[in-house]
Amino acid sequence: MQVVPTTTLLCPLCSAPLQRAQRQWQCSSNHCFDIARQGYVNLLPVQHKKSREPGDSKAMVLARRNFLEQGFYRPIAEKLTALAVEKASVEPAASPFAVLDAGCGEGYYLEYLIRALGTLPQADRAVSAVGLDISKDAIAAAARRGRDIQWVVGTNVHPPLAPGSVDLLLCLFGFPSFRHFRSLLSEYGRCILVDPGPDHLIELRETIYPEVRRSPAPSLAEAEEQGLQLQHAETLRYTIGDMEQAQIHNLLSMTPHLYKASTEGKQSAANLARMDLTVDVVFRIVGAKPANEHQ
Repeated sequence: MQVVPTTTLLCPLCSAPLQRAQRQWQCSSNHCFDIARQGYVNLLPVQHKKSREPGDSKAMVLARRNFLEQGFYRPIAEKLTALAVEKASVEPAASPFAVLDAGCGEGYYLEYLIRALGTLPQADRAVSAVGLDISKDAIAAAARRGRDIQWVVGTNVHPPLAPGSVDLLLCLFGFPSFRHFRSLLSEYGRCILVDPGPDHLIELRETIYPEVRRSPAPSLAEAEEQGLQLQHAETLRYTIGDMEQAQIHNLLSMTPHLYKASTEGKQSAANLARMDLTVDVVFRIVGAKPANEHQ
């Protein structure tokens, strides 16, 4: 599969198609969006922001990048890729096969997937990819991974892509907006959701919290209301052995636990020299219900 540029971005101000012209993306209404020197574009207008700098901070992005580059979550990337490659292989021969990572962070999973898709032997197929995140710091970091992926600052609630233009939508440990996801999916489109299972990072959580709830993966009730249904589910569980203190700190810093934990809890984590850690994640694939099920 050849990786090709995306052609489905929309203007966040008027929803007209965007065309790339040298160092800008422009629409027919003459709204222009500069391409940063790193290669990304900011399609998050101020009226769609709830704070001045929404999303992950630069410190969180750096911690996540340092943690992921150690390979601790590589089995997650491998499982995601296996599910996505299976879908790309059976998808009707339309070109390109369009992938969106909604909440891509610093781009680790999307880059891993696109590199794998790029090695598939289907010579008559192409793949395009968009990484979308509300954090400008995250997208700036993601853009360093390569310019064959279109990195975009934007939000899942106002995704700047054409309806029906996405064949595979990824949402890993993120905030799905199923109403908008449903609109983005093509006729045969699917969404892969990756969420924490009940025992995900249980050892760390038991260290920083006085009580720990083993909660199941988030409900899909909203997805079902939007005409999506569960098509496949499986769990990936493994242990990261003997994690050192520096990586424990990175893990804590890249998650919401950093802000939820008490001062005492964070100090307890800081006192750990080493830790064995359980990874417990749930993969679910959802897609549109058959037409006769809507009746």
